[in-house]
Amino acid sequence: MGTGVVGSILAGHLLKKGEETVLVDADPERVAGLKRSGVKIQDPRRCISGDFTVPVQEVYQSIQEFSSKPPDALFLSIKACILEEVMQDVKALKNDRLLVVSFQNGLGTEEVIARALATRRRVMRVVINYAGRIVDSQTVGVGFFNPPNHIGALEPDCVPAARELAALLTAADLATQYSDNIQFQVWEKVILNSALCAISALTDLSIQAVMGMPQLRAIAEGIIREGMAVAGSEGVSFPAGFFHYCVDYLNKAGAHKPSMCADCANRRKTEIDFLNGMIAERGLRAGVPVPYNQTVAALIKGLEYHIPNKERS
Repeated sequence: MGTGVVGSILAGHLLKKGEETVLVDADPERVAGLKRSGVKIQDPRRCISGDFTVPVQEVYQSIQEFSSKPPDALFLSIKACILEEVMQDVKALKNDRLLVVSFQNGLGTEEVIARALATRRRVMRVVINYAGRIVDSQTVGVGFFNPPNHIGALEPDCVPAARELAALLTAADLATQYSDNIQFQVWEKVILNSALCAISALTDLSIQAVMGMPQLRAIAEGIIREGMAVAGSEGVSFPAGFFHYCVDYLNKAGAHKPSMCADCANRRKTEIDFLNGMIAERGLRAGVPVPYNQTVAALIKGLEYHIPNKERS
């Protein structure tokens, strides 16, 4: 569910492998394009498996449209900020064996799903290590893939199914490993995303430009250190040199702008509540000082104030 960059790359590779895959997207224009032209993946550098187009047999605008034939597994590749709303529709499927996979960025998305379903036994979390961009209304471009992706289960009962999904994704060229400590990978990705998404969105600068300015780089480094401290308060430990690994990683990111830049420019709700906002919330709860994360989260919320009320809510 969700055919933006992450969801389209996932769906395209599953369809290419021959897996029975149903797509759901709330955007009628996107649904029409998928019905007409299929999933188009632009990957000239073969970051994953090269350029291809694959037809789509089933695509809907809502889950209710195929509720009579619920899936075995539901991958949620929607923005975290609309997750609670979407889970109301997921619950309506009334399938007690449905596996729900958080295929998203952000901290705590799997817990939102578990609360909505009132169970942790059928919930999984994937940490995605590829990204790209929307080329046009019908095409998604692959920017990079740093394999593997990681998948984890919230409860032991779900571990065999998580391993099966890891194998399925790997067979579809999306190399994925099962992790018995998925919160480590979740925190690693959240810290990297939080370090620069908000700063880039607030300044409309690329990651490369932010890291090249000492004043902004210092803020990014403060966000990283706070994130590590909050993770530590929750029992997540990082290897020696993790801070320097994060800085080196961001130094190599290049002239890329995070999607939060486009969200702010187009007055769309961002995922800030699941990035810096969530780090700040958990830090305050644990008594860990989080001034950098608090500040950038508050500034992004200020930008969101300009969003029309319907979208802001």
